[in-house]
Amino acid sequence: MIREDKLALFRRITALFTEPVLLVAADAEVLAANPSAVRLLPGVEDGKPLSGLVSESADDVDRCVRQWLRIGHPTPAGLTLHGFDGMRLRCRCFGARAQWLPVPTVQMRAVRIDPGDRFVTLKDRVSALERERTIRFRATEDRNVLTTSLTAAQSRLDRLHALIVALATAGTADGVIRAVAEHAAAALGCAEVELHLTEPAPVPTRLHVPVPPHATLVLTARQLPPPEHLESVTTLISGALTARC
Repeated sequence: MIREDKLALFRRITALFTEPVLLVAADAEVLAANPSAVRLLPGVEDGKPLSGLVSESADDVDRCVRQWLRIGHPTPAGLTLHGFDGMRLRCRCFGARAQWLPVPTVQMRAVRIDPGDRFVTLKDRVSALERERTIRFRATEDRNVLTTSLTAAQSRLDRLHALIVALATAGTADGVIRAVAEHAAAALGCAEVELHLTEPAPVPTRLHVPVPPHATLVLTARQLPPPEHLESVTTLISGALTARC
């Protein structure tokens, strides 16, 4: 907590400045303002946070305050102050840690600038480039995710197509069994798939899935494939068996 006599001393010293000067806490709360700031900024003495006096977001203001707290010499940042009658004042704000106070505090001086100021122009350009970079990065991420999904879907369709062709060309039930052994594992993502027309002996490491008419699909896998994948494959096998049994 800063003693009132320290804040009064700040006001007396900064009364000589024609520009607004603010004393800001580490949480961006305005602790004191010089007379120029009081005349220029409405509500500056009402305990408002610095973000309530500018157009920039609270995150941007907090970022500036954190940077200034780490620096012992005045460092510029562009902020737009809210003056009386809704006036927006583009300012170059010089902030640095107030080392004469025992608690983390920032002393900030705002200098009004014109739209053609090189500092503001450069800052706006950098901000625009940063926004564009962020948009492109997100678009690249989304594109990579979509490409991966499309590749996986196409690969599954190719494996499913191979199973369909093999089942269609199988002339007998034994041919269906061979087609399942050769192609069903790839379509389901299993290590091994076997089709039994009679009930197979139970094996602890395998999963048994009934396949009408009176057949069993034995999957060697740690877990069942996704239900929609298993349903599509068993439907194809059931149709092939029904046509040949």
